[in-house]
Amino acid sequence: MKRVIVFWDHSNFDIALRRLDRRFPATMNFSYGKFVEAIVGPHDLIKVYFACSMDENCSDGLRDFFHWVDQQPFFYVKAFERCRREGEGRVTEKQVDVYLATQMVALAYEGAYDVAVLLSGDSDFVPAVELAQQKGKVVSVVSTTSSLSDELRCRADRFDLIDRSEALHFSRFLSPR
Repeated sequence: MKRVIVFWDHSNFDIALRRLDRRFPATMNFSYGKFVEAIVGPHDLIKVYFACSMDENCSDGLRDFFHWVDQQPFFYVKAFERCRREGEGRVTEKQVDVYLATQMVALAYEGAYDVAVLLSGDSDFVPAVELAQQKGKVVSVVSTTSSLSDELRCRADRFDLIDRSEALHFSRFLSPR
């Protein structure tokens, strides 16, 4: 069986899911574990690197959610602090993409997996995807039609769209609160 590691960009995925169903997360839960099971299929899940960010005004509910995710089997949550840009007054996410990309590449070079599943549609991941592929790894991208960049779609060995795929359709993993 193939060994699979999932690299999950929480912010990218969360925004995509909110666009697909406005009830999420206010009145609908998403089954993260079942979703990962569907992605991995019959293969061996090694780890889910779940990268997220929060700032000093982050709600206790969001902090509790990240703690809950971290307690799920195979999940490892890495949280980064959001940064306030000087003069702009807005808070931005930093380090999440770089963290996931370096993990994907480092673990490819260590031979830790056969298949990388990237839950993001961001073209910033293209160099990491290419390096993992150069080490003989298969890279699968899971995203949405509106979030998946053309460049990442073309570079991935395979891609699944959670708003089009029957097996991974997001609605299969939503349930009322």
